[in-house]
Amino acid sequence: PADWEGANKCAQIRTTPNGRFLYAPNRGHDSIACFTVDATNGLLTANGNVAAEPVPRAFEIDPAGRFLLSAGLASGRLAVYRIDDDSGGLEQIATHDAGAKPMWVTILTAS
Repeated sequence: PADWEGANKCAQIRTTPNGRFLYAPNRGHDSIACFTVDATNGLLTANGNVAAEPVPRAFEIDPAGRFLLSAGLASGRLAVYRIDDDSGGLEQIATHDAGAKPMWVTILTAS
């Protein structure tokens, strides 16, 4: 964030399956930055950020583009966010214990 003065690092970056929204975790600020992707030129528009578990290490977006799951390395928790179809905004809807220092998030589709 523009007003953040502390140390900050980005982890992985993901887009929704439809390519409309992009998300980037901020390690230091402990947030997830949200962007809209312009379909004509690929430019990003910042849409703010949402609080994340401490040290958001890894995250994944489900194949339908409805949910984002983010693991907090320092907290050992997995936060689940609903992705707004229109704005790309994130609403945290659940938190689960994930064990010590989760390093990766993978979503498996059951058949």
